[in-house]
Amino acid sequence: MEVQKKYRRTQYFMKGPLQKRYLIHSVLMMTIPTALVALCLYILIFYLVSEQLAVPQTIINTLQPVLIKVNNIVGIGLPIIFVILFGWAIMISHRFAGPMYRLERDLEKIAQGDHSLRIRFRKKDQLDDLAAKLNKVLDKLPQ
Repeated sequence: MEVQKKYRRTQYFMKGPLQKRYLIHSVLMMTIPTALVALCLYILIFYLVSEQLAVPQTIINTLQPVLIKVNNIVGIGLPIIFVILFGWAIMISHRFAGPMYRLERDLEKIAQGDHSLRIRFRKKDQLDDLAAKLNKVLDKLPQ
């Protein structure tokens, strides 16, 4: 049995549709709720302001700084949250798509006749059971 060198992926975007689909789903899962929360916040604020329009100008002047602060928080906070969540989605999709990419590459080498190759994943990938079962199948193949 040949011992493989420890493999460390440095590429976060894999070729192929698997990571792209997973990343798109992750982005949608964070964008849609974020947009809905922001929309609900604005609806609440404008509803409260519209009720107060019949009230004297002093109350409107009192609410204006609050609206400006909410706009600043939403305008600055949401993009920061989105960037953080997008980075997290990239890391999660990398952990999912990276091992699949490696598995495809190793299986292609095995299909070309290199039956001495053994499938290994990083410990953080948590696919050791799959690797063990695939290696059992490889052990049963004729050399």
